[in-house]
Amino acid sequence: MCMGASLEDLKKSYAAHYDEANAQRDTQIKTLNANYLRALDRLLEKAKATGKLETVIPIRDESLAIKNANDPLPALAKTASLELKNMREKYNKARNKILIAHAETVNDLVGKMREKLESQEIALTKSGKLLHALAAKQMRESLANDAGANDARDLLKYGGSKGRNRPALQLRRFGDNLEVLVFRDHRGKISMDSPVENVREKSGEKKELGDTKAKVLGEFVGAKGYEADPYLAYHHVFDGKERVGFSLTEIIPEFSQKRAEQTGVRLSLKPAAVNPHMSFGALLPPNSSKGTYRISTRYFVPKRNQVVAGFIFVQTAGSPIASVRFEEIGKWKQAEAIAESSHDKGTLLLYLIKKKGKKEAHDNGESILLGEIKVEHLKFSAFIQQSFKDSDALPSGSNDPQKQALFISNGEFVKE
Repeated sequence: MCMGASLEDLKKSYAAHYDEANAQRDTQIKTLNANYLRALDRLLEKAKATGKLETVIPIRDESLAIKNANDPLPALAKTASLELKNMREKYNKARNKILIAHAETVNDLVGKMREKLESQEIALTKSGKLLHALAAKQMRESLANDAGANDARDLLKYGGSKGRNRPALQLRRFGDNLEVLVFRDHRGKISMDSPVENVREKSGEKKELGDTKAKVLGEFVGAKGYEADPYLAYHHVFDGKERVGFSLTEIIPEFSQKRAEQTGVRLSLKPAAVNPHMSFGALLPPNSSKGTYRISTRYFVPKRNQVVAGFIFVQTAGSPIASVRFEEIGKWKQAEAIAESSHDKGTLLLYLIKKKGKKEAHDNGESILLGEIKVEHLKFSAFIQQSFKDSDALPSGSNDPQKQALFISNGEFVKE
């Protein structure tokens, strides 16, 4: 890099070389993508000839991902052919080679620029040109905030297989409180594509709580575009006489009741019931640990009901979850509600609801039947249990959940 003596010359020369490096990288990536798309088109035609839709769709999706410049590329479908998997691997290696070469060029450019500016700073200070020396110092320090330079440094330091050598974080997700080590992705960054690895839980009582099936962070927290590894918070089939995980207020239960060849618990209103409901406890993510959950249920509302219309789910207080009212009558119905956290507390309540204009049941026969209820967490908040530094220093963090910093909220990185 040939640089002139003045600060302005240095700045212009640096910018020119920087832009040249970026243009070369962009041209190489564009050529690689064009070649890959042509290869995918040929593979697509072969797959169409077989008539197997399950092998055609992954190829089509891969082409769309390349055209849309998705980075990282989404995981290939389970039905992807071995040939497509091999093509993806070859493409990734070629692309990483281009990116690493670009990172080396930028890293070398930044290093030389720092040296030049440091020399200028010393020379200008010796000659008494303090304002110019200060400008050289500020220009040199600004390189530390250059996003492109930092990306190049991270890629060379942590990218590819190097990112697996040392974890960056240990995260705990809300709900099942599972913890994982998080490694940097192929670009040396922490992203939803970062690999994760199971560890023994250290938060709270430090009990082993189980393993996640997630392989990358996006799966662990249920991020958009990733297949979530859900947490089953509650599941009960009401086919016996046991009362599992719930309490009743102003509701009379009758267990093992059969209707239309299915069994459930009959829930009837007590006379003059004011606030009839079931409580399942703190099953849902509160606002402080925001998440998305799904409630699935199987139920039956008798046609003869004159007052009881059905039921709703509520998170602690307020409106029905997802604005869903479960009130289809005369047959067993499988239904669900999907919603985000809506209250500072996570209590799940079920309320029997009455038809409009009806104030009380005519007799104690007004009821509904519950056959099954399932509660699953689909998107999670995650907290930093430990943060690992670049050096050999001990990691920082806390085993106390109350002291752990929020890192991901409802499947998305927290914006600083």
